[in-house]
Amino acid sequence: MSKVGRNIKKIRSVKGLSQQAFADIFSLTRGNISSYEELRAEPKIEIIVNIAKYFGIPLNDFILKDLSVNELLHFDTSLVLDMEKLKKKDRFVEIPYVSSVNFNDYISNFLEPEFLETLPKISIPNSSPFNLLAIEVDNSQNFPEGFTYKNGDVLIFESVSKENIHRILGRFGIMVNREGMRMGIFEKKEENMVLALNELVFYSFTLDSDFRYWVLRALYSQEV
Repeated sequence: MSKVGRNIKKIRSVKGLSQQAFADIFSLTRGNISSYEELRAEPKIEIIVNIAKYFGIPLNDFILKDLSVNELLHFDTSLVLDMEKLKKKDRFVEIPYVSSVNFNDYISNFLEPEFLETLPKISIPNSSPFNLLAIEVDNSQNFPEGFTYKNGDVLIFESVSKENIHRILGRFGIMVNREGMRMGIFEKKEENMVLALNELVFYSFTLDSDFRYWVLRALYSQEV
C-alpha cells in the first residue's frame, strides 16, 4: 500500500489545512480526504500527481516514503499562504502583528482587545471567519520537535473557539497568558484537550480560562 494517505495528513498539519480546505484545492470532498487518510481508499493517480505537483513533492517520495515534517518543509520551502485558494474570496484584511520588539507588550496586554488595535498591522488574503494574529519567529521560541522556522518568518494564527475546536487536533498552535507563550500540538489525552510540546511536556486547557489559544493557519517564510 502507498504512503499517500499518511502523507496527505502530514501535509495538512504542516500547512494548517482542514480536510475540507484541502479537498477544496483539488475539487474533492471532505469524505474523500478522510477515506485517504484512514487508508480506506487510494486516490486516483491523476489526483496523486496533482497533489505532489501542487506541494512541490517528488512523486516517488510522495507515494513510497513516510515523509517527515522536515522533509515537507524542504520540499515546499516557501510554505506561504495558499494564495490561489484564498484569492477566490478576493478579500484582504489587516491583522495585528506581534514582532520580537513588541512581543513582551503583547504578553502583558493579551486580554485587552483595544491593545491589539495599537499593534502594527499586516495585510493578508483571508477566508477565515475567526480572528487572526501574526507573530514573528525568533530564536527564543521553543517549537515542538519537527517544526523548524527561521528568524523573521511570520506565523499566521487563527483564534481557537468552541466553533472550530473540532478542527485543531493534530495541528500546531500556541497558548498565551501573562506568564508567556507556550507552543505545541493540540491533542486529546483521555477526556482532556492538551497542547503538547513533546511526549513529556503538555498543558491541559479549557476555552473558559483566561488564556488565549491560537492554531497555525499559514506561514510567510523568509527566502533562504
